[in-house]
Amino acid sequence: MGRPVVSINMMNVDESKHRGADTWRQEAYSFTTGQFAKLDRSYRRHCGPTAITSLLYTLAQREGRPIQEKPEAVFTKIARMGGKRLMYLNADLFKRFGGTSDLLAPFLITACLRSYGLRGYKVRGPFLATANRICRELALGAILYMELHGHPVYGSHHLLCYGYRFKDGKLMLRTADGWISRIHELPAGQELFSFCTVITR
Repeated sequence: MGRPVVSINMMNVDESKHRGADTWRQEAYSFTTGQFAKLDRSYRRHCGPTAITSLLYTLAQREGRPIQEKPEAVFTKIARMGGKRLMYLNADLFKRFGGTSDLLAPFLITACLRSYGLRGYKVRGPFLATANRICRELALGAILYMELHGHPVYGSHHLLCYGYRFKDGKLMLRTADGWISRIHELPAGQELFSFCTVITR
């Protein structure tokens, strides 16, 4: 029998206090790492810039002024910005090192929002991604930039979370996971631990 995966996310969640949230259904974008793997160069561990690309398109769509550049150009700009500021490392060393820094992701997101004229947003975190925090922030209309670690499918991975609901007692997150080109539901609590950065007005 294998060692059980311990998840912080689902501890002490009060389902009765959380009815679900789906604020971003109409505007949510979901680009994939496969779209951006081979552009001006080969990109590795680029789930962070991919998630931020989806975030920018989603917020711009909500504001009624869609981004006119192609997603590939936006992604490349984000990856370069992250590389210059040492927030994103385009490398995969020993399958463990590289990608977007968990601690610096909020600063990269803030810089990208400013670069595309998306003003008036607060970027807070990273916080430990407990179920109560996830539900509370999403219910208030936030988008969450999630940083998963020890996930049985994704391993260490960054993605966006747009909403949630409970299904058969399980917390289901509406995500743009960077692997599938549509929004889909992901059960919370499968990862060993995770962090979230909160993007709100």
